[in-house]
Amino acid sequence: MFGRATTILLVFICASLMPLSTTVVNSAAAEPVQVCCDTASSVDLYLIEGSSGDLTPFSQKLDSESSSVSISNSITSEEQIGTWSMGKVWPGEVPESTWSFAIHYKVTDAGGAQVNATATVKIGSLSFSASTDIGSTVLPQGDGVLNFDIPVDSTSLSASSDIELILTARTIVFSVPESGAKLEFLWGSSDHESKISAEIPLLDLTIEEPIIDGSDIYLPVKIDSPFGLDTLAYSSSIELRVNNILISGNPVETQSGDSIIITWTWQGAAGGEETIQVSIRLSLQSSGPLLSGQSDFLVETFDGGGGTGTFYPQEEPLRTSGVGSPLAVEQIVELSISKGKLKLSRLTTLEIDGEMAFWMRWGMDHIGDVNIAPNSVLRGWNPGSITDEERINKNIESVELEQFQREMANRYRTYMTDANGMQIDSGELIGDQSDFDTISISVDLMGETSVVYHPLKLQFSTLQTIDKDANFVLMRTFTSSSSDTIWQDYSLKIEATSSGMTSFAGAELLESEDLIFKHSRMPWGEKITVEGDSVSPSEDFTITIQPTNSIFYGPTTLVALTGVILLLGLLFCLRITRNRHRRFLMFELVLIPLVMLIYYFSYPPVFIGGAAIAVVSLWFITCLVSPRRHPESPAAANPVENSLPTIGCPACQTVNLVTSDIRPLRVACTGCSRTIKIVG
Repeated sequence: MFGRATTILLVFICASLMPLSTTVVNSAAAEPVQVCCDTASSVDLYLIEGSSGDLTPFSQKLDSESSSVSISNSITSEEQIGTWSMGKVWPGEVPESTWSFAIHYKVTDAGGAQVNATATVKIGSLSFSASTDIGSTVLPQGDGVLNFDIPVDSTSLSASSDIELILTARTIVFSVPESGAKLEFLWGSSDHESKISAEIPLLDLTIEEPIIDGSDIYLPVKIDSPFGLDTLAYSSSIELRVNNILISGNPVETQSGDSIIITWTWQGAAGGEETIQVSIRLSLQSSGPLLSGQSDFLVETFDGGGGTGTFYPQEEPLRTSGVGSPLAVEQIVELSISKGKLKLSRLTTLEIDGEMAFWMRWGMDHIGDVNIAPNSVLRGWNPGSITDEERINKNIESVELEQFQREMANRYRTYMTDANGMQIDSGELIGDQSDFDTISISVDLMGETSVVYHPLKLQFSTLQTIDKDANFVLMRTFTSSSSDTIWQDYSLKIEATSSGMTSFAGAELLESEDLIFKHSRMPWGEKITVEGDSVSPSEDFTITIQPTNSIFYGPTTLVALTGVILLLGLLFCLRITRNRHRRFLMFELVLIPLVMLIYYFSYPPVFIGGAAIAVVSLWFITCLVSPRRHPESPAAANPVENSLPTIGCPACQTVNLVTSDIRPLRVACTGCSRTIKIVG
């Protein structure tokens, strides 16, 4: 009897303490509710790619250049212009309606073209067609749009169905044709948005049961559609409202099978039990349709916090919602010489934000998790000394950070380059692992150890021995067009310096016009800077150097050799002008800064040496043609008392004294040493 009473008492004590706990995550008393979309929606399906292309609701997939089919001769038999299919569709009912098809055309070198064409829509096994009016549809010269209104009967779509659009022409006759008359159908670009307006089922929206974490409420919404991640990447907007108030902040995206789950965090609960209205709105296109739904949920929250403000998913979060994460890349490079060998050290820092930063933080907290998906780059990591209590606890412990850095030393190539990883080519960014003398990897969580949306820095420090006088790729394009949904436009900054005895020699930036490249030289070393803001992931560039320790390229030895050439040339010119005027030589000393400018802007040594020799040669020529100076005498200092006659030299205009009355008289010019004959 006493034991039973004790047990009951313990149960009551535990029950009374449970509401005070802030570490237990509970689900609200509710079931998932499908709030959209049982009925079909009107949507524009754009024609993309070639004449055997696709139909897509996303205008972002339109290319910069149009696809086209040209007809240059009149035809009188049926000819297929193109076929476009949707491939994957969402099952549901297709109502009776009229689908509008518009395709751009261009008539050149003819007054017009009479067209008899047919547009056919195939939905599953059913076909629906519309044709131009026989004999009355004439396309005028220039650009225009050919329209079809296709009546579609009510039918149903299954997951295995297909929607296909076929355009054929039976008769095309040019009026007043010239040589080269042509009718061209165009689609697939922002300039030629050929499309068909359809009414079909698109997707389902389901609001999952809310998850309570202390005073935080996590609201998951499941999107089931045939478009996969494109729904996140290209939809005009996706927003969640609670009690008609928009929820801001970054939601967490995960994938469960073919479903996309987006989870928002709501921190506006009053505490205790309350009923909230949750509404979801998804705009697939800027012009529609708006897919929306709402449901009420009874939730109970507890005071005292307990949540981090960001939902912590059990499944690996998606790396992108389609917009891409911010990325900043900075690389500090130093070229030096050690024991006769050239050494290149690089410190590469990647500052990452957005979904990618959250994904990396989540991965650090799941090192050693056996439940990670088999295709994940996080699968099979050695947990080291990480305990179960430290793993999957919404916080990155110091032991987890250290283990991540150790594992990355061997796994960074897969982690970065793999399609399921960062989609950054590590070999093009920092070099090949086999070439490194040493490599170390560190992570800076930037003051935040929780698994939340917060930037972090991933840093690589490498040292390698490189061959002298050989072409070396410092960095090359490390992202691609396939990375567009992973990364936004990124910023890039490279600063490379050499020692006084080493040089980057023929450094250059190839292929890119969006990056700013600067190369300068000072006596203590060379400096290269490469900068770019809002660089597209598809931007191609290559930065190459030709490292050397030749005395003719070393900044210190090169400036010394140049200085010696100029100094010896100047001393020689001063010597030969000791009896000549030097004002022209002094004026030409301004050429020395010109040589130094050529040196500063890192021109090859042959240019610098050539410029120095050219300057010295010019000085020498100037010295030869400079007039001699007239020696001063006491008589010259007092011209009033000097009564001797003078004569000017016809060659150099130097005034010479005539010291004798004898005629004829020969006098040596004091300026140019020529003989002047006086006969009268």
